[in-house]
Amino acid sequence: MTRILFLLSRFLDGGIDAVLLDYLRYLAQREDYSITLAISIHMGELEVFRKQIPEQVKVVYLVDQPMLTRWRQQKITQRLPFYIKMYDEALLSPIRRHMIGQKLRQLATLHDVVIDFDCCHYAYLKNVKTWKVAWFHFSFKQLMEQNRRRTQRIGNHLRYYSRIVTISQAMLDEGKELFPWLEGRWRLIYNAKDEELLRQRGSKPVDDIRINDSYILAIERLEESQKDLSTLIRAYQLLRSEYHHEEKLYLLGKGRDEQLLRQLAESLGISDHVVFLGFSSNPYPWIAHAKAIAHSAKFEGLPTVMIESLIMGKLIVATDCPTGPREILDQGRAGLLTPVGDAAKMAESLHQLLTDEDLQTSILAHAKEYKRQFLFDYAGKLFDEVIHPS
Repeated sequence: MTRILFLLSRFLDGGIDAVLLDYLRYLAQREDYSITLAISIHMGELEVFRKQIPEQVKVVYLVDQPMLTRWRQQKITQRLPFYIKMYDEALLSPIRRHMIGQKLRQLATLHDVVIDFDCCHYAYLKNVKTWKVAWFHFSFKQLMEQNRRRTQRIGNHLRYYSRIVTISQAMLDEGKELFPWLEGRWRLIYNAKDEELLRQRGSKPVDDIRINDSYILAIERLEESQKDLSTLIRAYQLLRSEYHHEEKLYLLGKGRDEQLLRQLAESLGISDHVVFLGFSSNPYPWIAHAKAIAHSAKFEGLPTVMIESLIMGKLIVATDCPTGPREILDQGRAGLLTPVGDAAKMAESLHQLLTDEDLQTSILAHAKEYKRQFLFDYAGKLFDEVIHPS
């Protein structure tokens, strides 16, 4: 039996967390693996997926003392005063880092494989001799534009890993170009899903009459530093005013920029038609009932909700951001791609997707065949190859 240790810096409600949960469910069914999940910082009630972790998976918190986690938890939901951030960073962070490093090194010796699933633990793993896998979820070039020194530092630290997994071909190509000294360690594994589980969860009843309305759905974190829901809201205003659509726009998710997005909808005169649904641990009935899925972002890794929507047979419009949407939609053959930040083009694409029946038929037929590479029947074999030294 292979003993696998997954590492995650914090367990919240984002795409990486959802992808990890899918892997844990898949691996927990297999008798050849023993799984432990080590979470660096205990996030308390913010761990909305916690109850969904299979009971076969052992969960370990590296730092769970309230004194050391309080401000990290509050930072997720609110902007902390400067003096608190300074206190947390200057005094508590060194303590947390010491505890994480000490416990992590002990855990690593008890496992055959360590998978750094959000690639945040390289400083602790430098001298660990266990087979190590880094799982990278974002565009290297986008990170380079945001913070060149940090990205170069990541590239240098990736040499400590035995294998480096990227979740899109574009990311793989970027990594090879930027970090040539890592040649031979790269592997590509698309985020995988269980189609039958999606179907089951999508058929569950929802105690909310709004699900019976006609709507376009976006499932994203309400955080404009990466996401771009402001462009989607502007596109939706054009969809109503210029193309005379009456579908509502549902936003499923939460985040620190919710108020700003609400104000934008109000300023555009569409606040009665833009519905903020909040977070749902089971978004699949909402996907199943939606007329179309819209995804608007400035950059991505490989957006899970798009893969899920593709597998569930939905019509999708997405911004052609780095990286992920173009590969998920097969260059625009399994859904429509629009330029980042172009509200007019997104409105036009939504109108086309909602009204052109020949286009709908073509897209859905292509997606039915293309989705196979995003299922565990395919990705599971690649996972096995990555974690076994060769």
